[in-house]
Amino acid sequence: MDYNRLIRLASRAGQIILESGGETYRVEETITKILNSYDVGLSESFVTPTGIMVSIIGPGGEIVSLITRVRRLSTNLEKVHHVNALSRSIAEKPVSVDELSTELARIEDIREYSIPMQLVFSAVLGFGFTMLYGGNAASGIAAALVAPGARLIQHYSRLYNLNGIFINILAGAFVSAASYGLMTLDFGSDFDTVLLGSIMLLVPGIAITNAIRDTLFGDYVSGLARFVEAALTALGIAVGTGLGLLIFR
Repeated sequence: MDYNRLIRLASRAGQIILESGGETYRVEETITKILNSYDVGLSESFVTPTGIMVSIIGPGGEIVSLITRVRRLSTNLEKVHHVNALSRSIAEKPVSVDELSTELARIEDIREYSIPMQLVFSAVLGFGFTMLYGGNAASGIAAALVAPGARLIQHYSRLYNLNGIFINILAGAFVSAASYGLMTLDFGSDFDTVLLGSIMLLVPGIAITNAIRDTLFGDYVSGLARFVEAALTALGIAVGTGLGLLIFR
């Protein structure tokens, strides 16, 4: 068994989950499950939101370790699902290392929805949340026009590797300014519901959920880091919203 290649592939599987929005405890569980499927002597993994550390002690006593730095974070729960399914299937019926590598490459090639489709979903979300918060149809349509703009700002800002907090400041400023602008043009009747419905697209729901789940599973370091991430994201949205209103008014 080529333990060097095996540990790289197991870390690669964990990296896909972590970069796609998965919880840290799930990454550790997946890595360990893959390694144990190949009858290594002893395997351990330690994961933080920005790094993966894995070690193997083979039957002959040889020690193999690997540290992987994770810098790119996004949301693609389809990839998380496929890696989880792959680890479970390997635990039941192990495959060759070559097949494992091929499957991971296939999962990595899964792409997000196209930008036009994302804009349509953003408009639907903006409309739906506005109606949920008690807005009328006119306010819902206004939010459906504002929310896709926030999604475009997120998308193109990430292409330039801007800091996530700064991205949320820009998007929050756009949402508040655009919502207020539509109200001044009598497009929509309730500024508050338009703003709330549009800004829900920016709320760090996955970060909050992961923070709670990591904490419940006893991973307090990652849980605290996720809570800080969610808090800073919310702060960026709040600052951007305030700036947008200040500048537009």
